[in-house]
Amino acid sequence: MSRVLVISEKPNAAKRIAQALDEKGQPHEIAVGSVTYYECTKDNDTILVTYALGHLYELRQTEGGWNYPRLETEWVPKYEVEKKAAKTRPLIALIKRLGRQVDRFVVATDYDIEGSLIGYLVLKYACEIDTAKAQRMVFSSLTKSDIVEAYESARPNLDFTMIESGCVRHKVDWLYGINLTRALTLSIRKSAGWFKIVSTGRVQGPILEFVALRDKEINLFVPTPFWNIAVQGIFEKHELSLEFSNGRIDNKEMAYALADEIRGKTPYVDAVREKSVVQSAPPPFNLSDLQTEAYRLFGFRPSKTLSVAQKLYLDALISYPRTSSQRLPPSLDINAILNGLQKIARLGPLVRRLLKQAQLTPTQGEKEDPAHPAIHPTGTQPTEELRPNERKIFDLVVHRFLASLGEAAVKKIVKADILCGERLFYVRGVKVLITGWMDFYGPFVLMKEKALPDLSKGDEIQLTSVKVDEKYTSPPSRYNPSSLLRLLERENLGTKATRSEIIDSLNSRGYTVGDRFELSALGYAIYETLKQYVPTVLSADMTRRLEEEMEEIQRGAGSRESVLSEAKANLLTLLGNFRSQEDTIGQALVKGLQRYWREEQDMGPCPNCEDGTLTLVYSPKSGKRFVGCSNYRNGTCSTTFPLPQKGKVLPLKKQCPYCGYRMIRVLSGRKAWETCINWAECTGRQDELKALEEKRTTKERTKPVEDEDI
Repeated sequence: MSRVLVISEKPNAAKRIAQALDEKGQPHEIAVGSVTYYECTKDNDTILVTYALGHLYELRQTEGGWNYPRLETEWVPKYEVEKKAAKTRPLIALIKRLGRQVDRFVVATDYDIEGSLIGYLVLKYACEIDTAKAQRMVFSSLTKSDIVEAYESARPNLDFTMIESGCVRHKVDWLYGINLTRALTLSIRKSAGWFKIVSTGRVQGPILEFVALRDKEINLFVPTPFWNIAVQGIFEKHELSLEFSNGRIDNKEMAYALADEIRGKTPYVDAVREKSVVQSAPPPFNLSDLQTEAYRLFGFRPSKTLSVAQKLYLDALISYPRTSSQRLPPSLDINAILNGLQKIARLGPLVRRLLKQAQLTPTQGEKEDPAHPAIHPTGTQPTEELRPNERKIFDLVVHRFLASLGEAAVKKIVKADILCGERLFYVRGVKVLITGWMDFYGPFVLMKEKALPDLSKGDEIQLTSVKVDEKYTSPPSRYNPSSLLRLLERENLGTKATRSEIIDSLNSRGYTVGDRFELSALGYAIYETLKQYVPTVLSADMTRRLEEEMEEIQRGAGSRESVLSEAKANLLTLLGNFRSQEDTIGQALVKGLQRYWREEQDMGPCPNCEDGTLTLVYSPKSGKRFVGCSNYRNGTCSTTFPLPQKGKVLPLKKQCPYCGYRMIRVLSGRKAWETCINWAECTGRQDELKALEEKRTTKERTKPVEDEDI
C-alpha cells in the first residue's frame, strides 16, 4: 500500500480525476481553509488529488530596481509577483504539506508545454522532490475511462524536453517583455515626467507591424473606377442574371457602347457544360479551425472560443481543445461516443441515422499533434443545461465530428454560355445531388445551392434589362480576430494557446480600435517609433527563429543554454541602440500618447452649438463621467449626455444608425457592448433594451422548476 499525490491543473479537473480513481466514485473532499483536496482509494493505495490553479510560480528578476537591462531571473511563488495571486499562498502551503505525506508523485496537468511546466515547478519548488522520480499521466479527455487508463499506464518519467521548451519560452518572453516595456516606459518618463506603462513583446511587436502595414495599404489605396454590364433576362418564368465573360470593364465609353450594342438583341444558349464535383467530408476540428469557424458563425473572438471550449473540456464533454491535430486515432471508440451522443434528445435522430452507415471512418486532415488528437465529443451527456455559448460550441464540435464520419457529398455545377449578339455571357448554377456529410454538419454548412432552369443549346432568353453599373475597386480588408489568428499560425508566431490572448492585448492596451483592427494614435506612435529606431523588435523573422529553436528543444534536438545565450545577446544589442536614442524615442511616444488621449475623449461635434466638441468629462464633485460640450465650462453650452459608470469607454469612428450620434464601446471585465452616447434618449437603443429585457423575462418564465423551488 502506498500514498500517492496527483497534481492536476484546475479544481474541476482535480474533482473529476478523484471521482474516476476512487473505487466507489465518492472521494472525500477535504477543506483546508480556503483550499481543498480529495482523498480516494484505489487498489489499496491512498491517492490525494490536488490542483495548481494554473501557474503557481512565476519568473522574477534577481536584481532590484525598475530599470533595464535585467537578464537574470528566478522562479518564485506567484503571490510574491502578483498581488491578485494571494489565493495561491494557501494552496502552495497545502501542496507542501501533502508532499510530505506521500511516497509517490504523479503529474496530471494538461499534456502540453504549459501544463508540463506547471506540474514540474510544483514538484520542484513546493514538494521539493527529485523530479526524475515523478510519474506522468497523459490523457486527452476527462472521462472516467481515459483517466483510469492514464493513471494505470502512467509514464515513469516527466516529459522533460517539453518542460525545457516551456522554461525557455517563459524566460525568453520575460526577457523581451520586461526589458522592452521598461525601455519604452522609461523613455516617456525621461521625456515628459509621466509614468505611463507602454508595453511590447517578442510576439506583440510583429503583430503590431502586420496591422500597421495593412493600415498603410488601406490609407494609401486609391480607388479606381470600373464598370459592369448588368444584364437581366427571363427563361420559362425563371429570372436570370447574365455575367459578362470578360469581367469588369475599365473604360466608361466602352461599357456604354457595349450596353447599346446588346440592347434589342435576343440572347440564346450557345453551350451548356455540366460537371459533378465530389466534396469529401471535412476533418474534425483543431483549435485554430474551431476558432475560425466560431468567429464566422457566432462572431466569437478566438479567446472566447478557447475559454468556452476549455469549460466543455473540464466538464468532460469534449476532448482537450489546445491541439493542432485534425486527425483521430484508430484507438478512439467512435461507436461508444455515438451511443452516448444519441441519448441527447436533439441529437438522437441524426446520430442514429449515422449509425446506419456501412462504415464509420473519420476524415483525417493533414495536420498532426503528437500530444493530442483532434477535438471531438466524448459521448458524455451534459449533467445540466448548457449556457447559450457553451451549447453553440458544443453543438459545433459535435456536428463537425458527425460530419467527419459522413459520406462524401456530390454537387452538380452547370455553366451555360449565352451569346448576345457577338458578346459572350454566362450563367452558373449549383445543385447538390448527394448531401452526404452536409446532413450532419447541418446549419453550419457554408455552401448554398443556386438554382438554374433546364437550359439547352439554342434556347432563347427574353432580355428584360441592360444596365451599366459604375463601381470602384476596394482596399484590402482590415484584419479581424479570426484572420489575424490564421496569419499568426501561417507565420509560426506564438503558440496555439497564446495567440488569441496576444491578439486581445492589442485592444486592451489601446494600440488598436475595434474588432476590425485599426491602429490608434498610440499604436501608430509605438509602431513608427520602433520601426525607425529599433526595427528588430518588429521582426517576424527573429520571433519565428526563436519559435523554431524552442520547438527543437521540445524534440530533444536543441540546447536551452544556446537559445537563452543568443536571446540575451540580441536583446543587449537592441537595448543598447534604444538607450542611445532614448530622448528622441521618448519625445515621439509622448506626442503619440497626447494624440491618443485626445482621440479617446473626442466624441464628435456638438449638435447644439456651432464651435463646441463633445468630450469625455469627469465631474470633480461626484467623480461620475459624462459626455459634455467643450463650451460647457465657459457657460455657453450646457449639452451633456449620461454614460454608463462602469467599465472603460472607447469612442468608435461610426454613428448610431438610429439617431446619428457617436457610437461608443463599453468594456467591463471580459464583456463588451456597443451603444451611442445618446442611448438614454435614442428610441432605437431603447427598443433594443426592451427587446433584451423581454427575452430575459421570457427565459426566466420558461425556466424549469427545480425540486428546491417546490
